[in-house]
Amino acid sequence: MRALVLAFLVLAACERPAPEVEPVPPPPVHVDVVRTRQVVPTAEGVATLEAARDATLRAEVGGRVVDLAAALGSRVEVGASLVRLDVGRTAVALDAVGAQVAQAEAALAQAERQRELAERLVQSGGAASTRLDDATDGVRLAQAALEATRAQQRLTRRGITEAVVRAPFAGIVAERFVEVGELAAPGAPVMRLVDVSHLKATVLLDPREALDLVPGARGHAEVHAREGERFDVTVERVGELVDPRTRRLPVEVRIDDPQHRLRPGLTARVRIETGPARAVVVLPSGALFERFGETQVYVVDGEAVAHRRTVSAGTSRDGEVEIGEGLTPNERVVVAGVERVVHERPVQVVERHAEEAASERAPRDVPEARPEEDTGGG
Repeated sequence: MRALVLAFLVLAACERPAPEVEPVPPPPVHVDVVRTRQVVPTAEGVATLEAARDATLRAEVGGRVVDLAAALGSRVEVGASLVRLDVGRTAVALDAVGAQVAQAEAALAQAERQRELAERLVQSGGAASTRLDDATDGVRLAQAALEATRAQQRLTRRGITEAVVRAPFAGIVAERFVEVGELAAPGAPVMRLVDVSHLKATVLLDPREALDLVPGARGHAEVHAREGERFDVTVERVGELVDPRTRRLPVEVRIDDPQHRLRPGLTARVRIETGPARAVVVLPSGALFERFGETQVYVVDGEAVAHRRTVSAGTSRDGEVEIGEGLTPNERVVVAGVERVVHERPVQVVERHAEEAASERAPRDVPEARPEEDTGGG
């Protein structure tokens, strides 16, 4: 009897229906419709900004500094006096040379009178012709002596002129290397003058992108110290030789900064337009993933089923990637939630604005209450 009851119970248990398993919902994803847009090809590199002109001025003659006419950081015009050296000894030497010039002029005048006298005597037969030859040689010697002293006078006078260091171009005094009272040796640096009317930079670019650049090409520069600002750039010179160390082509550019927002020495990212605008397919970089050594994306069909597809990726810039082949306009591509997608399985397409609204309506996280401590009470 007990065996019969047990068999009945086993048979009844086998006839019970199995519990239903709820199907897994499709993963939510964001999609974008593939479109083409106009993109200007560019080449970019990092460079250090330099002043348009930068010169270290030096004293051509030695002397004690008696005047500094330009303060540090002041702007000066071309030809302005910057540093003046003591010219006392040079002035005395100039006076001495002036006396030598007067003496040489008197000697020349005397020699010319002697020649005139010799000419009259020779013509009257009162002297031999050799006397006229000697008088003529005396005039030549006196003329040579006068020219020598005049040259010495010009050289000494130049020493007085060179005792004043003047600005070779308009600019700003960036550094001063001497102070009033110091003794400056010939050739010693006295001031540094920079012209920041505009800035320049030499940027190293990929030859594949920059070989066809010509002077006048446009672009822009972004400086970390001036975040969010862009400055116009113009190509002034394209290098003839590729840098052997970096295998890149040096390109010299001019950076326009009319409001003087930049300074030499800052680092800038320079982007230069290398050709006309062209139509390309661009996707967010998050839409691409690597599989079996290939770049792929998920394309969603009309039935909301995702299909893996291989594409060719091009230039990546600002979080976007150019797509060369593999996609056609108006196709839908998963751009967020790629990690949840399974090939040839359905997905749930979620609109971006709907998800953002849902996140705003969601309650904020509240810290969990700590369990009460056991105090040992019953």
